[in-house]
Amino acid sequence: MQIKQVYIYLLLILLLGSFQSRASFDQDTICKDSLIVASYVEGPHVRYISSTRVEAFYIVHDSIKNKTRKISKTFRFKNDTVTFLGFAGNDTLTYIIPHKIKPESGENPSNNKIVVLGDIHGEFESLLAILRYNKIIDEKNKWNFGDGQIVFTGDVFDRGDKVTECLWFIFQLEIQAKKQGGMVHYLLGNHEMMALLFDDRYVLDKYQHAAHYIHFHYSHFFDKHSVLGKWLRSKNTIVRIGEQLFVHGGISPDFLEKKMSIDEVNTGMRYHLNNYTELKDTTLVDLFLYSNSPLWYRGYLSRTPKYDRISLQEVLKTLDFYHANVIIFGHTPVAKVYAFYSFKLIGMDVPIGDPNYIDQGLLIENQKYYRIFAHKEKERLQ
Repeated sequence: MQIKQVYIYLLLILLLGSFQSRASFDQDTICKDSLIVASYVEGPHVRYISSTRVEAFYIVHDSIKNKTRKISKTFRFKNDTVTFLGFAGNDTLTYIIPHKIKPESGENPSNNKIVVLGDIHGEFESLLAILRYNKIIDEKNKWNFGDGQIVFTGDVFDRGDKVTECLWFIFQLEIQAKKQGGMVHYLLGNHEMMALLFDDRYVLDKYQHAAHYIHFHYSHFFDKHSVLGKWLRSKNTIVRIGEQLFVHGGISPDFLEKKMSIDEVNTGMRYHLNNYTELKDTTLVDLFLYSNSPLWYRGYLSRTPKYDRISLQEVLKTLDFYHANVIIFGHTPVAKVYAFYSFKLIGMDVPIGDPNYIDQGLLIENQKYYRIFAHKEKERLQ
């Protein structure tokens, strides 16, 4: 019995010594946050230092040693562009950042090839798999769609663990597409709005951990002084390509009553997001930022205490006002990409990365609609 007590006593001393030794490490190398997360390399995040220079940095966490560190480099714009290679972990990608980031038009001429992808939510590998299988990108994940167009209907943020990778992929894909006469449209969703406005309810611990380490809120990664933040603030809320109208949530009857043009909607959303804490005129806050917002509205498929499910007549009013023949939307989950109201509405939000569903997107080709997948041939929507 005495031997057992001595053994326990020695074990306690060893554990106490280990704790004291660990506590004596340089505090700059130990993550002070209470979150317990697996090892990660988060980044790059790129921030403007001046009109001519940026700082790119990663947060790198080693869960075995419980050490976290920031790795950074500064780069100078040359010919209005910053170009650098990834420099942390296994990141060897080339990042090209133009000096000028400005909004694209929300109204675009018809195109014979359009791919639409719903709520990605950080599921990077699933996104790549769909695009590779359908030859939208090549084996090096570069644009391979010629003068075609891709529409992301919002909600790239939250839930998944590769949000930053998705954002940079879309950022670079835009640049590559333009060189071939194509276009990438990344629409704002409610989770983009949440990321910009300090709502972190669905942000994974990995990102919270990285942000806390440098005394950030997660939203600071995407503030007005960051490249990704500036880029996100340039994005549109609704886009029309030919006679197809794209939006994340939908256009509610209350929103339609204001009779705002596509440009007015996009400009208005940017204004409300950029000036959220300083708004002097709050007349349209509910329509832009809350349940009736194009980012939040679910009335195309759902009934809520605030509104009934939209009628076909109300959908037709929206189509008539915006000179479109179909509205393609995300946000409200569907079991498969599906057409409603005789192809006046097409729902896109199939839960990507969820084993209970098949990852899929939409191909519009020669005015025909197809589901596209990561591992099987396309099928026509009927």
